[in-house]
Order: sequence, then C-alpha cells, then structure tokens
Amino acid sequence: MSYEKKIRDLMNRLAAMSPEPPPYPEEMTMARPEARKSLRPALVFATAAALVAVLAIPLLLFTGGGDPIGADTTTTTSTATTMPATSTTTVPATTTSTEPGVTTTQALEGTSWTGVVFVYQSPDNSFSGNPGLIPLNLEVTAPPGTFSDHTDFTQILGLLADSGPGLPEPFENAIPSDVRLVWWGEEDGTVRPDMNEAFRAGAGGLLADMTMLNQLIYGLTWMNEEARVLFTVDDEPVEAYGSEGLVLTDPVGRDSFLDHLHIINLTSPIVRQADGSYLVEGIANVFEATVIVAVVDGAGDVVHEEFVSATCGTGCWGEFSTTIDGESIVPGESSVRIFTYSAQDGSVVDAITVPIPENGVWEYAVGG
Repeated sequence: MSYEKKIRDLMNRLAAMSPEPPPYPEEMTMARPEARKSLRPALVFATAAALVAVLAIPLLLFTGGGDPIGADTTTTTSTATTMPATSTTTVPATTTSTEPGVTTTQALEGTSWTGVVFVYQSPDNSFSGNPGLIPLNLEVTAPPGTFSDHTDFTQILGLLADSGPGLPEPFENAIPSDVRLVWWGEEDGTVRPDMNEAFRAGAGGLLADMTMLNQLIYGLTWMNEEARVLFTVDDEPVEAYGSEGLVLTDPVGRDSFLDHLHIINLTSPIVRQADGSYLVEGIANVFEATVIVAVVDGAGDVVHEEFVSATCGTGCWGEFSTTIDGESIVPGESSVRIFTYSAQDGSVVDAITVPIPENGVWEYAVGG
C-alpha cells in the first residue's frame, strides 16, 4: 500500500471514531489532501491572476481609473496643436503655413510689429551697379488696429513708404507700396505666395523688377533658405511679370536671380550675440573669394578690419561668416562695412555699409 493511501485510510478511521462530527469541518478535512493532489502550479498562478483581475476591475471603476489616461491624451493633443496667435495665417486647408521672413509680435493692443525685412543698398564704387541685399530687424509702432496676426513684411514696407519716415539711409526698397501678399502657405518645401494684381506690373524697369523679386524671395525664405517660391495671382501661376514679361510659372529660389544682385550681400541682420560679439554673414562672388569686413566709428575712422574667406569666389558664389568683437562697436554710432580691395590700385570697391542701431533694432513710429 502506498504511503499516500495509508494516510488516507488513517484519516478515514479517525473520522469514523469521532462522535457526530460537524459536517463543515469533516468536508474540509477530507477535501484538503485531494485538492493538494490535483492542483498544479500553472493552474494556481492562472487562478490568482484571474482573481486579481476580477478584484481590480471594480476598484478601477470606482476610482475612475480611465480618467488620468484620457486627461493626459487631451493635454498632449492640446499642447501639440495650439499655436501662438502671431503665427496664424489664413491659407487653403491643404497647405501648412508659417511666417518665413517675418516674426510678428503684438503688444499694447496690437500697436507693435517686429520682424526681419530684406531691403537693398546701392554699393559704393561698384562697377556693376547692382543692388546689395541687406536684412534688417525692424520694430514699427502704430495706432491700435493697424496690425493684425496676418501683417507681413510687404505691408510694413508699404506702411513705411506711405505713412512713415521711410527706411533709414542708406537703405532702399524696390517693392511698390501697393504690392501685397494676399495669402501664402508652404507645402513640400515650396512657399506659395498669392500676390495681388499689382504684383504683375513689377517695380518699373528690369533691374527694379529683379530687385523686387529678390527682396520677396529672400523675405519669404527667411526661415528656410533652401525653399523654393511659386508666385501666383488669384491662385494662378504668373505668366508675365514686370517690364520684360518674365515667366514665373515654375518655382524660383535664392539662386535664381543672383546675376541681378551685388557681388556682396548679407543673409542675416548684423546683431549682437550672447557673448557680446556681432555676427556678420552673407554670400559673395569676389576675386579670390576674399571679403574685407571693417568697423567704422562715428567719426569715420576704421577701428577694426579683417579678411574673411568665402567658400567660393572669382566666378562663383560662396558663403562667408565672421564674428566681430563687441568692444569695437558702439551701437548707434558704429557701422560695419563689407567690401573688397581693387586688384588694380588697392582702393576700396563694392562696399556696402550697415549702421548698427542703438538697441539692435531699427525702431519706427507711424501714424501718430
């Protein structure tokens, strides 16, 4: 007889010897050995897991277990889709929009606009006569209601021309004051500005037309220099632009009309960096790829000068960049001059000069 069977017989005898055993203890005494024999570890764990799940469901329902997940999801979605009002632009639903070239801010009930605007300058001692492109940081204040979330740099330039003091010397603007952006969007690396009818006429003459286009292209691609630009009027590609009837049915970019620009152009405003220095960067097509960057004080004396190498030159366009020690610049008095030296007589040629504003921003008040 096996050991297990002997134990079972012994328990049966003891139960028979007990006088009138209560039914519940008897049932439990007889059942325990049998249960131990039949239960397996896997069954035990499965049963425990099921029991935990059954007990947990009422607890979660009672404590609102689904609410934290729903709240997190809602919060995440709201954070990802909420945009500042200053970046809102009305565009077709199939496009996405940002504000390339323009950082619009509103303060004092919409009386202030700040952003980057590309203008031009007629260089000194230049053989080509082409304009040099220069971006400026502008801050314009006006009466309440003048600006909105959709105010762009074409409106600002028109406002300065029609109602304000104009641009500071020696800067100029080739975009006529009646030329406006109706709406714009960006899709797949292409900026799509829809212009008003006045855009078709250009700026009056081939060079002015090309300068206007370069100002618009560089302004619209300020946040993405590699983007292309497809101009439209009434949502239709422009088949004849300006005095020469230029076809603009294909996207154009910063490299499209370089032959109509000066050999030295700036691509970002000259502003003070966190370490106190001033960043100067641009593009050039100069002899031996050499650009000279100098600082001129209020009396006209050169207080700093350095040679900067572009990435290409003598027949090709290259990028150049340098930082100037802030100690050599007095905002409101100093100017940065970028030029080359003549290979024939060593004189200063093709110079563009950028005054450094007192607060780092050109400030204007119009209409009041």
